[in-house]
Amino acid sequence: MNNDVGVLNRTVNPPRYKKLLTIIVLRLLITPFMGGSFGEIVASFLFFLITLLIVQSFQLRRALFLVFVALATLAFLLNIILILGWVPNNTAPLLTFQSIYSLFFGSAALLILQNILRIPKVTMDTVQGGICVYLLLGYFWALLYGIVYTLDPNAFSSALVTETSYLNMFYFSFITLTTLGFGDIVPANEIASVLTILEALVGQMYPTIFIALLVNGYFAHRQLPIE
Repeated sequence: MNNDVGVLNRTVNPPRYKKLLTIIVLRLLITPFMGGSFGEIVASFLFFLITLLIVQSFQLRRALFLVFVALATLAFLLNIILILGWVPNNTAPLLTFQSIYSLFFGSAALLILQNILRIPKVTMDTVQGGICVYLLLGYFWALLYGIVYTLDPNAFSSALVTETSYLNMFYFSFITLTTLGFGDIVPANEIASVLTILEALVGQMYPTIFIALLVNGYFAHRQLPIE
């Protein structure tokens, strides 16, 4: 009987964020090795897969789900077009795909955070969801920096986006989020500076608040020994 209950519980409450976290981390790890058009397409596909997993976690009605999938597909196709060099002027498609992805990652970070804060008991899935939020914030700000750089190539001291790589965009975002601040890339206009300040503040506050919530949730539901 107890075994049946355990199976039922696992069926009703499956892990939600493990797959999303795996793909997010994998996308970061393989970025330096994805040279050439084929490598960029693989990296772009993983980006697309992240957006699909995000949409899947939203639990939307079918019509709205299809709209979000269509937007994600559009962003993916625009990215592929840019990689293959099929457009003479890449500003408009670049801004479009960056804007769509930033919308996905920003809204996903907020929705996942909202969801895990409602969970009454701290589980491994809660921890994985919290890590997903932190990494998605890095992706979100990277895309915002990419948009600023696309509109103003002098917004940063070094190029964030080149014809063959978006690595600097993510590199600058994550060193800012973790407040490492190496100084090899610095903001050079007001919008870039404000975005950098905001990301550094979030990077400082989020881990502290999330860890505090985890500890509070753990002790709130800890079963004390019966004397």
